[in-house]
Amino acid sequence: MKVIIQKDENYPKRLLQIQNPPKKLYVEGNEKLLNQDAIAIVGTRNCTKYGEKCASKFARELSKKGICIVSGLARGIDSTAHMNSMEQEGKTIAVLGSGFNHIYPKENQYLYQKIIENGGCIVTEYPPETPVDKAKFPKRNRIISGLAMGVLIIEARYRSGTSITAKYAMSQHKEVFCIPHPLDTPTGYIPNLFIQQGAQLVTSGSDILQYYSEDDKYQNQEVAEEYEEIYNLIGQLPISANNIAQIQQIDIAKVTESLFMLELDGFIKQLPGNVYIRNNK
Repeated sequence: MKVIIQKDENYPKRLLQIQNPPKKLYVEGNEKLLNQDAIAIVGTRNCTKYGEKCASKFARELSKKGICIVSGLARGIDSTAHMNSMEQEGKTIAVLGSGFNHIYPKENQYLYQKIIENGGCIVTEYPPETPVDKAKFPKRNRIISGLAMGVLIIEARYRSGTSITAKYAMSQHKEVFCIPHPLDTPTGYIPNLFIQQGAQLVTSGSDILQYYSEDDKYQNQEVAEEYEEIYNLIGQLPISANNIAQIQQIDIAKVTESLFMLELDGFIKQLPGNVYIRNNK
């Protein structure tokens, strides 16, 4: 087990950009995954065959393209997403709402070990002896969405924990993706609701990849070497100059100069609140 604090170089950069980031992370497995491209796949514990099939499909398709799958090690959709990402020799991150000595549900102890054996990562903000407390699960969900570029909702009933993860994602300026469901399907209530409210309707992993492919628009253009490190920190999620200076541990004046030049050359754009994203236009 490793303990990572916010000042550590390998602390997840995306978590530094959310509200109330964990002060400590307890990690088992491949901690390098915490800073790789990832999509969270979440949904109900009591999933339907349709939901299981969709979770399997998206986890496999995204894993084939090198996208890490993040979920919560719960029954149902979470377990399906973890397992199928590994079937494609992909990597997965499981975020716990308890300590390592109290895996929940108990039957997923096997999945816990399999994730580590296959080069995946298990992470929690709680010390190893922290018992299972379902009241902690909603708080855990901010880490699931925080580690990912976006969140895919497979299935969720009215007032489910999945909707909490989606709301965290939106507050973190992450994209929410949903698969469509028949109107009379109880587990389709939350996905259909979020689609109605503006979430991205997707039918395949390629739809999600296409959404983010625009990030690569300027990758083949020449970014001056002196600005590359800062440019590589900027993506779809808005980030401020102060956050960049903190992550890179460099002077704010140098960050400001680099941002000005990157914006001048059209690689990034500034949003209200003095935050920056890549320019996908």
